[in-house]
Amino acid sequence: MKKFLLFTLAIFIFQLSSAQETCKLRGEIRDSIGLPVFDASVSAFNSKNEGVAFTFTDTEGGFVLELPCGETYDVEAEHIDFESYAQNINMDRSKSVNFRMKRAAISLQEAVIRAKQPITVKGDTIEYDADSFRTAADENLEDLLKKLPGLQVENGKVYYEGKEITTIKVGNREVLGGNTKLLTKNLPADAIDKIQLNKKFKANPFANSLSDDEEAMLNIELKEDKKSLIFGNATLGGDAHEHSDVQTKMFYFSPKTDGTFIADYNTFGKEVFTYEDYFAFLGGMSELMEEGSSFSLRQEQNRISLGTAQDAADMNAFLSALHFGYEPSKKLYTNGFVLFNNHNLNFRSTQERIGAGMNYRDEQMNDQHLLSTLGRLRLDYTPDSKSQIKYRVNFNYLENEDEQFADTHLNEISTGSRNNLNEKTSFSLRQNLSYIRKVGRDHNVGVYVRHQISNDQPDLYINSDMIPLIIDSVNFFNLRQNKEMNTQNLQVYGIYNHLLTNTSNLRLKAGSNFSWQKLESNIYENNSLVNREFFQSDSDFNFTELYADLTYTKKFGPLKIDVGAGVHNFREKTNLIVGQQELNFTKILPHLNAELNLRNTHNFNLSYLQEYKLPNLTDLSNGYDVQNYFSVFKGFLGLRESLYHTATLRYGYFNSFNFLNFYIGATYNRSIDNIQNTSNLGAFPQINSLINNPEDDQTLSVYFGGSKRFSRIYSLFANGNISYSDYFTRINLLDQNNDLISNLVNNSTLIQNYTLTNKFKIKKKVELDLGLNYMHSDFKSLTENDFTTWRPFGRFAWSISDKFLFQSDYSYRIQYQNDDLINENQSLNASLRFHLAKSTYLTLIGGNLLGNETIVTSSFDAVNNQTIINTKEVLGRYFLVQLRYKF
Repeated sequence: MKKFLLFTLAIFIFQLSSAQETCKLRGEIRDSIGLPVFDASVSAFNSKNEGVAFTFTDTEGGFVLELPCGETYDVEAEHIDFESYAQNINMDRSKSVNFRMKRAAISLQEAVIRAKQPITVKGDTIEYDADSFRTAADENLEDLLKKLPGLQVENGKVYYEGKEITTIKVGNREVLGGNTKLLTKNLPADAIDKIQLNKKFKANPFANSLSDDEEAMLNIELKEDKKSLIFGNATLGGDAHEHSDVQTKMFYFSPKTDGTFIADYNTFGKEVFTYEDYFAFLGGMSELMEEGSSFSLRQEQNRISLGTAQDAADMNAFLSALHFGYEPSKKLYTNGFVLFNNHNLNFRSTQERIGAGMNYRDEQMNDQHLLSTLGRLRLDYTPDSKSQIKYRVNFNYLENEDEQFADTHLNEISTGSRNNLNEKTSFSLRQNLSYIRKVGRDHNVGVYVRHQISNDQPDLYINSDMIPLIIDSVNFFNLRQNKEMNTQNLQVYGIYNHLLTNTSNLRLKAGSNFSWQKLESNIYENNSLVNREFFQSDSDFNFTELYADLTYTKKFGPLKIDVGAGVHNFREKTNLIVGQQELNFTKILPHLNAELNLRNTHNFNLSYLQEYKLPNLTDLSNGYDVQNYFSVFKGFLGLRESLYHTATLRYGYFNSFNFLNFYIGATYNRSIDNIQNTSNLGAFPQINSLINNPEDDQTLSVYFGGSKRFSRIYSLFANGNISYSDYFTRINLLDQNNDLISNLVNNSTLIQNYTLTNKFKIKKKVELDLGLNYMHSDFKSLTENDFTTWRPFGRFAWSISDKFLFQSDYSYRIQYQNDDLINENQSLNASLRFHLAKSTYLTLIGGNLLGNETIVTSSFDAVNNQTIINTKEVLGRYFLVQLRYKF
């Protein structure tokens, strides 16, 4: 392993040491009367007409370019208000120059690009030429995005400077209901012409240069011959007796209409929709945090059981998605999206729960099913040039079933077997209505209404043959728990932006949040209702938040500062069977954001905010909530609000001409009176509840990443994240005299994850990735455990000819617990694609060729103060034949 790291480091050092000597070209640009020209673009082209350096002038008109010495360059200066200026300069040494630019009679609309560049920068937009990065092995948009400097892709999700890009459009239109992962994994790579990264996208079309939050957004431009016809592919595959693979993807785009149809069925672990995707699409409480809104209620935990299809020993998955978009006029645009998903998994696993003197081991057989239907309808109406109305309605219906047969051991002694069954049905409907209007020349106002209703019915069944589940002296051999949770949320708020000057803005936001929740729960033994305190719940909950927030924005050249504060009034009332509680208080919450942009390549961002989080009905309800055989939750009516201090610092660097990008960021959070767990470790099952922690909890996360293209052949990619948490939980233990002792336990977790990847590309025919991933997790509480994983990996693609494409990937995973080897496995997959005819391809696929049987994961359960090790049976060796037709 050390040799591999040294080899990778040696390559990096060699590239740096072999770089050509550079000379600095310092310059100053002024207009005809001697005033400095700010924000002019300065480009340098070599004798092959290749761009080699690029920058922008500062407020004094100055610039610096670093160029390889001993060559002659064409240096061009451009600005939207001036005529272009060019000068030929021989860089035999470092030099200083002065340019004079004349004002243009007609403003230019964009920078003039002398030659077709892989990357061009137009203001706040970075445009990538798809053909410059695409290779024969690229199947979809995801494959193409992985090759673009500045972007990171993880399982279909796209990140820029460590932050997820949540908006990806095609031809400036939303497709597939805004689900970015479905789009990146299904849009064919050969249909893409340009990929445009807008670093400062604003959802409000009337926002001025200083108002509203900015985020990164991707727009995909299709090739001209793909803009007005149907294209896609159909795939049929399988083996002789066990596995199947059926898929079709159809896309239609025209000037006024677009449509997409996707259907996929497979039995060999190809994931098309996951647990994470489900909640990303639904949004949940996070949906209530969009478009400048805020919501101070703690989010409910989403309990859906769905394993990873990619690893399941036996699975089948079906997904079907349909999207349409129609723009009958410039004033009206509508689109709709519906998705149906059916997932079935079956696998064996072993779970070890290591605690203070009590080690549990379960030999499990898992059977999981998920059936869901999701839909979205969008309507945008622009009656005139100064106003816009938007309406969104989302719905979902879900059925989830997780059945588990387990043989249980305590400290290696058998405690019998049990059967667990979790069944959940849920339905939700969300509606968003907004009206945005431009006021005067530079001001705008928006009114927003957001409404959400949901119904969740999770039922739990636990049957134990030898040792019953004992709760409050009641023995349960056949436990049944029925719950129903109804929630209704409403937000009404308005935002007004007033541009005071060209460099200052005032923003006023005022609104209200409401939440109504009702919880009913009953516990049965042998179908008989347990009529005792805490075994039944009938609770209701009302939450109201009224707020007004004022933000002042000031721009000083490349520096922009937002400073403000909000006044928030919180009211909360909870009614339980045995009592009630009310909270009513008012707080002032400050916030600050500062952003510094230098020469369009350096970006610094600093932010700070305070926010309160209030307990929800589940936190406050004091009835028993059986979570599994080992754990029972019981809320605490005496909970109060928690205060969170959050500070973030981020730096990003992007240079399109030397293909270098780098980012690093950190987030620090400190919570006061944080709502934390309290546990009775001496009881079985363990009784858990919540308290307001008297000690401050804190977390620190650091992330970084970057890439450098050293030549046309070799590029280096690196990324990593470090997460540290220091927090307290209250643990109740029985002493030798069976007296209950309460202790405040300090817990800490340190998780590190680093990946280094060397990418080689030879004439768009051969691609080779060699990399190393290192993960380390350190958990400290009543016990200490650390886990280390080394995973060298490689990917290879070879376009042997116009007819044949060979692809393979390999990884070697080594896992340690407290320096002891606990798992070692290798994974090898390969495929050979043959181009049968103009649009027909035949592919031979071999998966898990080395026959790896298990995979091990680890985590720390702070609620139960246990380290958890999961060993899961995975899909065995398989072979498929796949036939694909492109149209």
